[in-house]
Amino acid sequence: MGSLWLAGCGAGDDTGANPPVFVETPPAGEGATAPGPAEMPANPAEPGAGAEASNPDLGLAPSAPPGASAPTTPEQPTTPALPPGLLFGNGRLVGGACTFVCSNASTDPDAQGQTDGWGFERGRSCLTPESQLALQNMPCDIPELAPLPPIPAEIPEGNTPRPAGVLSRGFFVSGGRLFDPVGADFVMRGINHPVAWFQGNALVWLDEIATTGANSVRLVWETNRGSPDILRASIERSVELGMVPMVEMHDVTGDGDVNGPANMAQYYVDELRDILLEFEPYLLVNIANEWGDFNTTDAEWVQAYRQAISVLRDAGLNHTLVIDGSNWGQRGATIVAEGAGLLEFDPQHNILFSTHMYQDYENPQSILDVMRGAQSEDLALIVGEFGFQHGTRNGQPIPVPYTTMIDEAARLGLGYLAWSWTGNSMDVGYLDMSESGSASQLTGWGDDIINGMNGIRSTSEPASIFAAP
Repeated sequence: MGSLWLAGCGAGDDTGANPPVFVETPPAGEGATAPGPAEMPANPAEPGAGAEASNPDLGLAPSAPPGASAPTTPEQPTTPALPPGLLFGNGRLVGGACTFVCSNASTDPDAQGQTDGWGFERGRSCLTPESQLALQNMPCDIPELAPLPPIPAEIPEGNTPRPAGVLSRGFFVSGGRLFDPVGADFVMRGINHPVAWFQGNALVWLDEIATTGANSVRLVWETNRGSPDILRASIERSVELGMVPMVEMHDVTGDGDVNGPANMAQYYVDELRDILLEFEPYLLVNIANEWGDFNTTDAEWVQAYRQAISVLRDAGLNHTLVIDGSNWGQRGATIVAEGAGLLEFDPQHNILFSTHMYQDYENPQSILDVMRGAQSEDLALIVGEFGFQHGTRNGQPIPVPYTTMIDEAARLGLGYLAWSWTGNSMDVGYLDMSESGSASQLTGWGDDIINGMNGIRSTSEPASIFAAP
């Protein structure tokens, strides 16, 4: 969605941190008063940080376009409560994140023999059992890890073979469809989840999301959120729960700098490459959330993503790459018009396109045009975000005919992921699917998408690699 960033409260000390404030606000249509989907996170990486001005050079989205008034900074929302019974204590809250306690202290000394209370087990940092960090911080619980499901070595009879030249050990596209690692058609039915802004709490909420029947989850991440340990743990837990994780980088939301997607791709290469390779069989990579503003041309969109594709492929990352439409993700017509050329440019021909449906899709026909247009061009398409309303016109909410989308998605077998599980600020709190992070406290919006006609529970099928034998 379209994004305008405003800094909220700074983080606290190492005993915890205030949750970030974020808002989903897609770009406003003609005459609308709100700019586009915008998350407004605080920056826990900088304790005591005050408000920051929008600045494309810092990776922040530009101000609202002429004719659209910027929203006021939302009040700090109440921290969503953890579901009952989850604070058993196999971790400790450090900087707002629930961090594992190591089984022993053997990995704590660094190469120079110094100890600092941090060890390393199972591919992640952890607190040594008798360290001050482990003894003084509040207990929390991270679900115990289980072995990842193995990927069958053979393609089952009748499944779609991996096209020649596709090097991915995981998902791939062919003939306008998305397939899992063993060539079974996979239709995403998922939920967007703000991992970057809620860290350890968000990790716990994955178990709640899994109870909805969701077969996929889109994990929000940003380059300034510190150690990727929480992201890695979120990917791993998603896989354990049978949900296909899709990571997205949020820094350049609504930004018009043509180098934005390539910059996000370089972060994947520099900071997340080992994680991406470790989970390649299960993982989708959404290069950049909603890059491109109102003025971004189709040619600039193609140029920006050619650069990003080259960065990732040259680094040996062979995943299915997910590419959002421009104009804060909403310009699906660009995907229909230019997607085939971008797919051809990718040496792996392994691109999944994503449009975000907010107030630019106020007319139901515009929804049908994009979904059917992508199908006619043999482009694999998902609706990566959507809501039931967004923005205002003459003081009234602009409705989004999302039922048209989910009905057509069911008819065509196209994927969708709703925005978002919990934690939206007051301005767009109506987009929370859960009131507290618990699946037992769904909002009306959440209940409709999960339990309604053609909703997640009635249409979601797990990827075949997760299906019970």
